[in-house]
Amino acid sequence: MADPLDWNGGADWSTQFPDTSEGLYTDYERHLVFKGMVIDFYHIPSGFAVAFKGMINSFSDEYSSEWNTESVYGRMDPISAYQGTARTISIEWDVVAATVSEAKLNMQKCETLMSMLYPSYATDGSTANTINASPLFKFKFGNFAHDAGAGYESIGARAKAAGLTGFIGGFTFEPDFESGIIDGPSPAEPTDWQPGEFYPQKLTLSAEFTVLHTHNMGWTPGGDDPSWAENLGGGSIGQAQGGYPYNSPGSHQSGFEGVRGKGADGASGTGRAREAQKTEGTDPADDMSQVEAALLGLI
Repeated sequence: MADPLDWNGGADWSTQFPDTSEGLYTDYERHLVFKGMVIDFYHIPSGFAVAFKGMINSFSDEYSSEWNTESVYGRMDPISAYQGTARTISIEWDVVAATVSEAKLNMQKCETLMSMLYPSYATDGSTANTINASPLFKFKFGNFAHDAGAGYESIGARAKAAGLTGFIGGFTFEPDFESGIIDGPSPAEPTDWQPGEFYPQKLTLSAEFTVLHTHNMGWTPGGDDPSWAENLGGGSIGQAQGGYPYNSPGSHQSGFEGVRGKGADGASGTGRAREAQKTEGTDPADDMSQVEAALLGLI
């Protein structure tokens, strides 16, 4: 396979993932980049970006509805008023180095990432600085964390173009000393090293990202029913933002018809578009098996 970074179907990752090979070492982790498994942070105030190969340990996406409740005398249930729905993503991943050059690069990325947690300041010539911008981010991880408003075709884009907007509560930097420490000069820079300078071969980073929604949410009249669900109410209602949140294949939110199926009116992913596809997977000429079609809810 060609160099994953030459994949013209995705974004340009050459700056974030330069060739750090030394000797006979081959960076097989670059294939994670080819598959789009990249954790990408874009710092809105500065315009800088930091990306890591997606060696994920854990990923959770929490949605919490907030209600204001008030207990009233003589009433069994409290009076409840809906306030809003918050979304928080927690992620933990490993950053691994096989060479001195890669270990140095990993530490440089971590330093930049931690610095991004601080605000931007404006100076007026005096000794006092004024906060000019809060540390807002755009965060991107494939279709698990991306701006649905940018469309399905943007799943392979960088965080700047299609990332979720929000803020990060903090990063945790945890070097794994059991895996070992890389020290000493690299072959590329044999004199660029000082005693006491060392880098972890493996470290673990974790972050909690709070999403700030930048597109309409909720449900609006006049949409199409999910093709996989029963509409027992008799009405028709569609979501305000299609594709939210993961652009799952076959979902009525996704904006496209399954993985390989085709919609009747341009693959809109709606129940109406699938009306002519109720036998998906049963035609011998189909490239989708009936089992696959059933799992996707197409039949």
